[in-house]
Amino acid sequence: MKILVDEDSQARAQLNLLRTDEHDVVAIGELNKNGAPDIEVFDLAQSLERIILTHNAEDFYVLHRERPGHKGIIAVYRDADPRKNMTHAQIATAIGRLETLQVTIAGDFVVLNHWR
Repeated sequence: MKILVDEDSQARAQLNLLRTDEHDVVAIGELNKNGAPDIEVFDLAQSLERIILTHNAEDFYVLHRERPGHKGIIAVYRDADPRKNMTHAQIATAIGRLETLQVTIAGDFVVLNHWR
């Protein structure tokens, strides 16, 4: 899976797990785009033909609704209770499940929390 990892999701451990699982991963920071507005990240992902991985679910859901036909967004919601948040390993596992089950991501907004 070709993934552009948003600034809020680009922990080195996360990137390493995704790459170990043989995903084609580029982090926004590796492109020197940290601090870029969400719309710029969205447009960059489309131009690079990559799915976006983000924890900024609310803002990217709005972009998903406003700009249909995108490559896909996979979002991780954070809980007020940190014990309920997904770990890097759980995120990588959830992405693997999506891929194994051949879930259509293009044009969709997929909440990874449902795929633990």
